Amino acid sequence: MEIKFNYPRRLYYMKQIFSGVKYLHDNNIIHRDLKLGNLFISENMEVKIGDFGLSTEIDNGARKKTMCGTLNYIAPEILEKKGHGFEVDIWSLGCILFTLLVGKPPFETSTVKETYRRIRLCEYVIPDAVNMYAAKIFRSIFVK
Repeated sequence: MEIKFNYPRRLYYMKQIFSGVKYLHDNNIIHRDLKLGNLFISENMEVKIGDFGLSTEIDNGARKKTMCGTLNYIAPEILEKKGHGFEVDIWSLGCILFTLLVGKPPFETSTVKETYRRIRLCEYVIPDAVNMYAAKIFRSIFVK
């Protein structure tokens, strides 16, 4: 069963998700697997972030090199294995927002290899129906 939310409801949930990730980052934790499947809505209409199996703590700005995450939400820094930090969660937040507004992830293709290629190149298309403010957010998030 597909559940659709109106635009204000999507923004309401995104604000809660942003606040939750800010809390994690303020406590030096990277989630590293933010995706719609790891977000839960309580009966009080509050978003809960779940599945911390890939999360890690950042000590003194150290960069992590573990390959982890979910295909359509994974950041290029993880794919390139050169070290990553909090920015990988911001990338995933962009993918979540894009999916909520557009209806599909920004880098999704029919093959894993092609999706990885598009992520590495930051190659995606913003539909004309997306307002200019959201488009500006995507262009500021989806950069290496």
